[in-house]
Amino acid sequence: MLSTPQGLTKSQVNLLQVQHGFNELLVADKKTVFKLLFRILSEPTFALLLMAGTLYLVIGKIDDTLILFVFIFISVGITFFQERKSEKAIGALKALSSPRAIVVRDGITQRIASRDIVVGDILILEEGDRIPADALLLESHDLLVDESLLTGESEPVKKDEANHVHAGCMVVRGGSIAQVTAIGMQTELGKIGDSLKQIINVNSPLQDDIKILIKRFMIFGVALSIIVLIIYGLIHDNWLEGALTAISLTMALLPEEFTVILTVFMALGVWRISRQKVLTRYAPVIETLGSITALCVDKTGTLTLNTMSLEALATPEGILILRQKDSLINLAQRELLSYCILASAVKPFDPMEKAFHEKSYLVPEYQNLYGDYELVHEYGLSAELPAMTHLWRTQNSNECIVAIKGAPEVVLKRCNLTQTQKAVIERQIEDLASQGLRLLGIAKSQYIKHLSAWPDTLESFEFTWLGLVGLKDPIREEVPASIQKCHKAGIRVIMITGDHTITAQAIAKQAGIDSSKVLSGSDIDHLSDLELREVVKKISVYVRIKPTAKLRLVQALQANNEVVAMTGDGVNDAPALKAAHVGIAMGQRGTDVAREAASLVLLNDDFSSIVNTIQQGRQIYDNLHKAIIYVVAIHIPMAGAVFIPIIFGIPPILDPIHIVFLQMVIDPACAIVFEMEAPESNVMLKPPRSINQKLFSIKNISMALFQGAGLTFIVIGIYLTLLHMNYSHAVSTTLSFGCLVLGNISLIIVSRSKNDHFFKILQKTNPSQKWIIGIGIISFGFLVTIPFLRERFQFAEPSLEGALVIFASGFVGLVWYELVKLTYRRKWLG
Repeated sequence: MLSTPQGLTKSQVNLLQVQHGFNELLVADKKTVFKLLFRILSEPTFALLLMAGTLYLVIGKIDDTLILFVFIFISVGITFFQERKSEKAIGALKALSSPRAIVVRDGITQRIASRDIVVGDILILEEGDRIPADALLLESHDLLVDESLLTGESEPVKKDEANHVHAGCMVVRGGSIAQVTAIGMQTELGKIGDSLKQIINVNSPLQDDIKILIKRFMIFGVALSIIVLIIYGLIHDNWLEGALTAISLTMALLPEEFTVILTVFMALGVWRISRQKVLTRYAPVIETLGSITALCVDKTGTLTLNTMSLEALATPEGILILRQKDSLINLAQRELLSYCILASAVKPFDPMEKAFHEKSYLVPEYQNLYGDYELVHEYGLSAELPAMTHLWRTQNSNECIVAIKGAPEVVLKRCNLTQTQKAVIERQIEDLASQGLRLLGIAKSQYIKHLSAWPDTLESFEFTWLGLVGLKDPIREEVPASIQKCHKAGIRVIMITGDHTITAQAIAKQAGIDSSKVLSGSDIDHLSDLELREVVKKISVYVRIKPTAKLRLVQALQANNEVVAMTGDGVNDAPALKAAHVGIAMGQRGTDVAREAASLVLLNDDFSSIVNTIQQGRQIYDNLHKAIIYVVAIHIPMAGAVFIPIIFGIPPILDPIHIVFLQMVIDPACAIVFEMEAPESNVMLKPPRSINQKLFSIKNISMALFQGAGLTFIVIGIYLTLLHMNYSHAVSTTLSFGCLVLGNISLIIVSRSKNDHFFKILQKTNPSQKWIIGIGIISFGFLVTIPFLRERFQFAEPSLEGALVIFASGFVGLVWYELVKLTYRRKWLG
């Protein structure tokens, strides 16, 4: 019997990696520290700060200029740290996102990252694989390769032994064993790699919304600032100070934190989702996770463990249930098991085929009977024929034995059986399927090869029925609880399987999925699109489903305004994965085609990981809401502290130096505190969010406006009152700025939860909150106690009465935030 080559040893692999490097193409536009710094400094806020610093120099306030530039340096440092943290989070996932390949090393078949492949490696190529390196075919079984990436030709090319296959091409049918001849930049793909270096990044709808909003804020801010400059210049006849005030107003109105928020939330969101064993290939899909209403999942390996064990052998004479300590099996059962093994891969990778090989000891004569045979041809699985056929023969012989395994009804159709025999087999199928066993039909044939070419179809073979094999694939322990969690979250779970109806119903019942009604793939084929739309509203279990039917299911659900997540692993699953709102490919058993079509890759093929990812997506979007509301709310009193005093003909509370100090608290607060916030207790008890719901909704913006307006009233009220009571400008500025700082800190805390009150929020852990709030309070303390800083900020020495005023205003602000939150919670949640 032909065996797979032993492959390289570990020491040979290490030596070859030193000589040739890794199997990867050069990155064209690598992000460097200098590029990142340049992008940060080119943001409008920093341009405004530089302008303000220049004006300070012109006016002659050198000390103020130095302080401002120190703050600019700190602010750039904070932004740089956040961006680098995001990039590192993405970089840490590179190894996971690397394509995988199956190789033979030290005689062991194993799956490795494609970048670890070396020249001389033995590759096992299967249908759906993206070829990881240039290689020479050692064996070829009905191999068709799509070479359009290299040649532009859309028709797949047939490849035989001694032909070469190239990196980047796709196996569309059959399989082969090949030896690597070139890797990385030495491959044909590497030689034309320059044409592949340009990657176009498409913005998500949320990114577009934020860009539009920032642009509108910018236009409004600049227009209002010009008005302020004119008013200030005409009233005070000091155009330089007017320009500083105008810059202050523009800075106060420009919510540049939106960009930082989105960058950090999405990058760290991808990293957090990876901890659920799910790889995000397309970050904007995070926006959609919270809107999923229908979750379509494959049974095998997702709801079940995909650890197959052979449980039953059913010949026409009867059924044998295999126990842990197997007894001797009869001649018919040994032949059934032998042909089951012959119809499987020589070096099995599929769990089902491994289960067959594990029971080969029950047929001690197997090696003597078939040891001299070699696999000479293979008919692989296809959507039209869900069965696998292997042809074996001895050397120098034209006589072949043929082994087929597949869906029982498909194999039955190819066997000449009486109605009585068929009735017996049908009863066996019902009996075994009701136990939740996965069933395959096994048959045999003989063939004498007279021509050089093999038959195109199986019509040339006359098959004899041997029997059924039943495999047990236990349901995952955590699946029922996860499905219950989905139901509470308003998500309907739909099970899709290629199994028999009775098997599917038994598994669905164990999992907690409604199996009262079942629809088969053949039933779907006879329904119109309109009829299917009505049917999918009521049915949650689909059996004997082909990939084309998966696509129709997705489209029917979407036509009913469902937001669909779909799992898949095969080549033909790609259209359904791409059509779904969220395509989820299987990472362990999935093909490269499926992974490339999907937006998420399930690394452990575990259903609970999908549910946890949906929860994580809801949490990320919830926290993004909180951060946006906070940013809009805090910018309102900042803008009011500049603009409103101008209307009354008095100096503004805030200069650029004050605003940059506030931003050093705001930036890390919105990007770190809210990103690290734990999920709300009801995050998976709410219905899915409408996919059309905007982040900047009337509810969010109006709530932010009310919270911000309350703090504005407090800050401006204290400022005007103190001036009216003949307190100095320095004292008035100190106390009103202190109110703004304390109001900002209490707003951060209140905004952490939409449901809980202030004191309950304080009991919830958030590692970053105490650092950011502590640094904010201590920094303000330095500003009012250190003479040099106090003069630069135009502050007065602190007093006990002043501290009481600040704390009293903070309490009033806190009460106001909670009243607004309570009102909105009652209004919008009923």
